[in-house]
Amino acid sequence: MSAEVSVVPQSGRDQPINPAVLKTLRALQREGRPDILSTLITLFLDSARALLTDLEKAANAGEMAALWRASHSLNSASANIGATLLSARCKELEWMARAGPVLNPTARVAAIATEFRRAEAALLAYLGKATEAANGISA
Repeated sequence: MSAEVSVVPQSGRDQPINPAVLKTLRALQREGRPDILSTLITLFLDSARALLTDLEKAANAGEMAALWRASHSLNSASANIGATLLSARCKELEWMARAGPVLNPTARVAAIATEFRRAEAALLAYLGKATEAANGISA
């Protein structure tokens, strides 16, 4: 196993958020209820930020069990919201941490943090558009 962090392609097709997942989540909306997708995005962002902090602490301390738990949780949450590239990075780290010591865990967590920032930006942009639409503001 190489100490290098794998490269995740960043072509135009590799969006930080899979729009099909957002569409599926949007379909769960019920009339007269709070905006479910905005709620799910906000919950994801809050929990993901906390999990990133957990990942950074575990990587710095060399705690494989904590690294596994945080990467497992972030993997699942990311997949559920459509952050497929973030989920893939987390899954890779999860498998490594489960198998034993991870080579260069801080670099791997830094790569996850970078991918999270891409997903976060895309989700925040979506929330901004949803807020504008709810307030009758056109772009």
